[in-house]
Amino acid sequence: MSMSRRDFARLGASAAAAGLSGVTLGAGGQQGRGGPAAPPAPPPDALASSYLMDVLFETGGPGGGRVGNRQIVSVTGGTFEGPRLKGKVLPPGGDWLQTVTGNVRLLDVRALLVTDDDQRIYMTYKGVMYTPEGGSLYWRITPYFETGSEKYAWLNSIVCVGIGYTVPTKVPYRIFQIL
Repeated sequence: MSMSRRDFARLGASAAAAGLSGVTLGAGGQQGRGGPAAPPAPPPDALASSYLMDVLFETGGPGGGRVGNRQIVSVTGGTFEGPRLKGKVLPPGGDWLQTVTGNVRLLDVRALLVTDDDQRIYMTYKGVMYTPEGGSLYWRITPYFETGSEKYAWLNSIVCVGIGYTVPTKVPYRIFQIL
């Protein structure tokens, strides 16, 4: 694909980003294609997901405390288990929790997972905890994983959503891979 900056601006960044590979612009900005256009795919009805794992973080210990509207919570341990992976959460880790309003908190967490076969996985996530007036807690996260392990390399390229739930003295999540 050959395109000048002026042609790119005329076409629009969104159209170019939408994957118009193979589009050529001739004189005067005329568009041409190398073959018949594929019919558009219908939009999905819903997200499909698959259960990935439960993780239970243990928190507290040194390094915690308030800093303005932010609270630092140390992750001191925990466990995780699912159909394809299982292991422990190792320190150090933490949540740089930000209180936006009295009932809205933003999560920013980093943790080290070590599988039962001694492979290391870095987990990070952003999330929201929100309790509407008179309602129940909305607690969702978007975890991402990094690993150099060949066995668990599939984690490097997935998108997940987690749902918080209540377990006394722990910070638990049920995590689903978005398919």
